Amino acid sequence: MAIKLLKLFLLVPFFFFSCNEIIDIDINSSDPQIVVEATIGLKEPAEVRISESISLDDNGVYPGIENATVKLIDSDGKSELLTKTTTAGKFVSNNILGEINKTYHLEIKANNKIVISNSTIPNAVPIDSFKVTNTIYPGGGAPLRPEIPAPFYEVSVKFSDPINEKNYYRCVLYLNGIAQNRNNIYDDRFTNGKQMESFMVIYYPEMESGDKISVEFQCIDKSVYEYFKSMGNSAMGPRNSSSPANPYTNLTGSLLGYFSAHTVERREFVVLK
Repeated sequence: MAIKLLKLFLLVPFFFFSCNEIIDIDINSSDPQIVVEATIGLKEPAEVRISESISLDDNGVYPGIENATVKLIDSDGKSELLTKTTTAGKFVSNNILGEINKTYHLEIKANNKIVISNSTIPNAVPIDSFKVTNTIYPGGGAPLRPEIPAPFYEVSVKFSDPINEKNYYRCVLYLNGIAQNRNNIYDDRFTNGKQMESFMVIYYPEMESGDKISVEFQCIDKSVYEYFKSMGNSAMGPRNSSSPANPYTNLTGSLLGYFSAHTVERREFVVLK
């Protein structure tokens, strides 16, 4: 028995030291891909950002593609070549604005490739209520004494889902104009015809008087919902940018990005301390 235990003790250090080997993984870099972030909101111009994907070992931002042609056509046949702005890779419409129940066809020519997509602005569903509550922790309520820190802000957006149609929603949360890294999308599969709520929480101990918490409530079409659903809880950049993980896309000709035609309603809360 003593001999067996001695053999075991001798094997244990051998096991740990023999596993301490550094493995160098060679990650192949793929060719740059076109990345599209395109939107047209209700009564707002189209905004299209075109960039190139970067390799995994590059921590920089996606470089904008300036030498591109962007065309937008609505379901009435009205067309427009979008104007290039001073921001690299950003193009906007001047004549075409978003309208309810219109489908928009987007066509991009860049880097000898063609990217196309279609998206429709659905019926608008208005916000019923918008409320921001300062709490000591999520669900904890307001502080009982002034000296108790309350670094959380609960944001509630309530809206009534129409009973006679299928609806998809997206709520974008902003802090001082910067979109927060979360993916707030909803459908009415289990809440058809009922009041729904988008409940979000901001943790920001550095909040000061005059800071602004705002939301952008959107009614989106199914393809846009599927895009953001495929991203799951992945973090999004400052513009809710497309994920590098190849989610579902409603683009043809590119694997990265989306085109969203949607309604828009915005609400804002100014912090007072």
